[in-house]
Amino acid sequence: MTAPGLRYREFEVLSMAPARRFVLLFTHLLVQLRLARGHAERGEIERRTQRLTRAQEIVVELLASLDRDTGGDLAQKLAGLYGWLVGEFASLHARPDLARFDLVIRVISELHEAWSAAADLVTRPGADPLV
Repeated sequence: MTAPGLRYREFEVLSMAPARRFVLLFTHLLVQLRLARGHAERGEIERRTQRLTRAQEIVVELLASLDRDTGGDLAQKLAGLYGWLVGEFASLHARPDLARFDLVIRVISELHEAWSAAADLVTRPGADPLV
């Protein structure tokens, strides 16, 4: 992508409602995991490792960005889930089990659907624009 194209994409992402950015992040996470699984299936170790590392970085960032004081019980549950995912990624780095990949992808897909539905609610006309 050209420099102007990258700047446009960055502007587009930064101008999204925060809820939409969150959904985009989960979309990117799913893409990374599906690509990692495909590389694992084909025995492409280096590519699998790169994609899995990128997925892990996304989840670690999600974990670090949780506001546990304001988020209360939900933030604590998400922290536990994100911690579990990081552990699964470590296991997948060590031993790429396709069934385990499928489980992680299924969990992330369900989270993606839930956050997407929530984003639809808070970004509809009349909703709080700061969410």
